[in-house]
Formats: sequence, structure tokens, C-alpha cells
Amino acid sequence: MKPSSMFAGLAATMMATQAVAATSVAEALALAKKLYPECALVCLQQLVPTSGCSLTDTACLCTNEELNAGLSVCVLQGCSIEDAFKTKNGSATMCGAPVRDESLKPPLVAAVGFSLALIAYVIRLCSALPGCGRELSWDDWTITACVLLTVPPTVFAFTLSANGLGKDIWTLPLANVENVLFYYFLGELFYFCAQAMNKVSILLFLTRIFPHHNLNRAIWATIVVTLAYAVSFFFATLFQCWPINHAWLQLEEHHQGQCNNIHLQGWLSAIFNIALDIVILALPLHQLSKLQMPLNKKLMVMVVFSVGIFVTIASIIRLHTLVRFANSTNITYDYMDAAYWSTIELYAGIITASLPAVYKYLCSVAARSPGWSKVKSKLSGSSSSGTGVSAGEHVTGSSAVAHRLGPKRSEAEFVLLTDVESGKGQAWK
Repeated sequence: MKPSSMFAGLAATMMATQAVAATSVAEALALAKKLYPECALVCLQQLVPTSGCSLTDTACLCTNEELNAGLSVCVLQGCSIEDAFKTKNGSATMCGAPVRDESLKPPLVAAVGFSLALIAYVIRLCSALPGCGRELSWDDWTITACVLLTVPPTVFAFTLSANGLGKDIWTLPLANVENVLFYYFLGELFYFCAQAMNKVSILLFLTRIFPHHNLNRAIWATIVVTLAYAVSFFFATLFQCWPINHAWLQLEEHHQGQCNNIHLQGWLSAIFNIALDIVILALPLHQLSKLQMPLNKKLMVMVVFSVGIFVTIASIIRLHTLVRFANSTNITYDYMDAAYWSTIELYAGIITASLPAVYKYLCSVAARSPGWSKVKSKLSGSSSSGTGVSAGEHVTGSSAVAHRLGPKRSEAEFVLLTDVESGKGQAWK
């Protein structure tokens, strides 16, 4: 929200019942003294007489943009932050501004998103249980680190909501605003760490699925770039203000410090992040397009991997929210979208990284279920008729041997993606 609109209606005290009876400027000012701090009254007395508005003309006082721009500058320069908040809160009330409260949105997103991500992660671990044909590897350990690093931002969503994220800043005590800035700052640090572990997990998974030398070289180069990106922006965020605590204490009148261009830093981070998402998405899809397999199977596998597009979309939306609040002074309300889209991006990343293992596990469970046996027998029956040997045809001699020893079709018709990490040639189906 622009400063020019932050104190709209500063002099609109006349909307109060008592003010309706006021018949003179003196009476109106006497009422204003009861409702506003002294610093705001000084601004009122200086600017209203030259505005063309009467102190009893509420509509003019609330809608005169030039007057309110001057009042906002005057109040921000002459009042403490707490007095400025009191002034704006009173003005908003007197001008009939709606009370905005979207503080339930961040914890709701966190609860639903983290639950879905945790379910995907648990199923991923189940796919490595004995008998499921897969062993734990480095990509599992890095996604575990990602899940653990996502816990604090999830908890912070509830803490931020309790302190007023999603409400207008002038309706909150200064202590609550500082708490919002503090937990938002911590959430950013955990965001970079969790995001890096998520990307590295996906890339390590790709090194096992595609052991080709040239592609592996590109994957490892991307891992190095990802880690460099995460480390760089982690420390850039940690030291975005000096002293560090100025990041959340900057609204205190006597606290000294300075900050970098935080918004530019956020935009650069988001742009690099989107570029990395696109590279990680392109690596497997480019390789899959070259595989020799039926088109329907190729499309099926590409769909599994291309779910990562949603992560990229979440990153783009997050960038849009960062641009939108670039010049905001109403930080507790305008920062909300960026906060919960950051967590959505992390949750979507965990689900995307776990999806191939979830797919394998569900296929494994389905193959062992009684209902699947019927489907399997039907597939076997149709495949026998397709070989040129009918169900009732008697096959003898070398023809029978050739029929028994011929290549057997996979019951589930799943695509085999070789897992080379364990060295046992296990396959991802």
C-alpha cells in the first residue's frame, strides 16, 4: 500500500456521533485531540486549512488525495511508528474502511500442503522396504533433509498468523509486527536450505536413472550450481541488514542500522530459482524423448516427470507476489501471499521428488493384490492370442520350446528405468 493512502481520512473524526453535532472548527479540533496523538494534530492543523476541505466535511477529508498524501508524509516524519499506526487505525475506522483479516490462510495452506507432502514422503520410504525392489540412496537422504528443513517454515506459518500476518499493519501492536518480521526472516533462511535439498534430491535421482556419461556430467554441474545458488542467497539473506537484527527491529524509532535492496535481492533469487527449475525439468524430458518405447509408455513416463512443472508455476507465482509488494508499507498484509506461496513451492517440490518412488510402490502393491491377478490373467490371455498360438492350439516340439523360452511381456506393461546406484541392476517400474 502506498504511503499516500496509508493515512487517508486523517481528519475524518467527524464521522463519530459526537462530531455530527460539532458546529465549529474549534469543536472539531477539540474532538480530534481526544482521538489522535499530538503529532498527528500538528499535521492536521497545518494542512487541512489549505486543502479546500472543511473539518466537518468527512467525504472531502477521506477522498482528497493531495491532502492525504501530504498528511501521510507529515505523520511518517513527525510521529513515532506506534503513533502513526494509531493515527491510521483511527482514520480507517472513521472513514469506514473495511477490516481485513486473512490470517487463517497461511496456516491452512501449511496444514494441507505439509500433510500431502508428508504422505508422499512416507510412501517413498515404504517403496524401499524389503521386498519392494528398491534400496535407500542419497536422493532419499537429501529429500529427508528437505522434509526436516520444511518443518520450521510450516510451524512459522501458525506463529506468523497468530502475530497478525494477513492483517493490516496499523491494527497491530509494534511487538507483533516485529515478530512477523522476525519469523518471516527465519522462514526465508530455511526456505533456501530446503529448496536446495529438494533440487539436489531430484538431480541425484536422475544420476541413477540416466547413467549416460554426458547427461551425468550435466546433472552434476547442475548440482554444483544449485548448491552455489543456495549458499549465496542464504548468506545474502542472513546479512541483508546490518546489524542482523535490524531486519526485524527496523521499525523501532531508536534502532540504528541499514539494509540492502531486499526486494531486488528477492527478485534475483526467484529468477535464478525458476531458471534452475526449468533446467532440472528439461534434463529428464530431453532424455526420455529419445527412449525406444511405444508412444503411450513414453508419454506416461514423461507425465510422471513433468509434474515438476507445478513447482515452476509455484515459483513464478511467488515471483509475482514479490514484485507486487515491492513498495509496500503494509508489510503484515502484503507479505502474506509471498509467505504461503513459498511454502507451497516447498511442498510441491517434495511431492514431485517423491512421485517416481510413489508410482513404483503403488504398482508393486497393485501387482500383489488379488484383483490384479485377474487383470494379469486377462493380459496374459490376450498376449497369447497375439503370438499366433490360439488358446486351444496344441504346440509340440521345437515350437513349444520356443514359445516357452520366448521373451515374456511384463504383466503390468510398466516402463523399466534402471536403478544403477545399488549396482544390482534393480529397476524402477
